Amino acid sequence: MIVTPLPKVGGSSKFQVTVAKRGSFVIALSRTLRDIVWQLDSPAAELDAAKQMAEAIVGRHDPSLPFKDVYVFAEHNSQPTLEAMVKFLHKTRLT
Repeated sequence: MIVTPLPKVGGSSKFQVTVAKRGSFVIALSRTLRDIVWQLDSPAAELDAAKQMAEAIVGRHDPSLPFKDVYVFAEHNSQPTLEAMVKFLHKTRLT
């Protein structure tokens, strides 16, 4: 699995996730979630968060179905910490 930051357009951070032989998807983190709620203070911290989230999404994904094009995470649909969000994603199948 390869997670690559995409150029910033607007306030959100976007990451392209490519999974060998299974497809690809984008993870988008809103500015409010990233900066205020989770307080990710550097591009490296954002990339690390995206990698953790991508791993959890891929781990729970049904391989018979395609990935969504974009998984959008914002303050209204996410857990209060990155750690809690990753745990949630490990338990939940996003389809």
